[in-house]
Amino acid sequence: MSSDTSVSVKRAGGMLVFLACAHLVLTGVLSAEHVPSWFAGGMWFFPPGPDDLSRLAPDVGAFWLVWGSFAVPLGLIGALVVGFGRRGEVPPPYLGIGVALWALGGAAVFEPSPFVLAVVPAAMLLAARRRAPASSAP
Repeated sequence: MSSDTSVSVKRAGGMLVFLACAHLVLTGVLSAEHVPSWFAGGMWFFPPGPDDLSRLAPDVGAFWLVWGSFAVPLGLIGALVVGFGRRGEVPPPYLGIGVALWALGGAAVFEPSPFVLAVVPAAMLLAARRRAPASSAP
């Protein structure tokens, strides 16, 4: 794999890590008043009532917005992509396709939102896959 392709893969992974960290920090700050409740048992709602999942309590909703969101797995995927780039490899195309579909799906139902930003690193990964020789496939 060329050094340009390796740099592109590492940048795409770095963007995914950045988006994940930015999401965690921003939503964490916006939901800070609810965080103490997470550790005080405020989200335990047993036995569940008929409206528990359709009408989330603010503490539960804040949890799913921050820690329970896709930010942590997205950051781990980004770190994995950076690792691929450091080894001179390009991730398989299903990774870029999956991230793009997730981002476009989220953007389609929730706009304005930053979901669409994840399309940029997804496209970078797919472009890097096209430029990479067949021997660099993992």
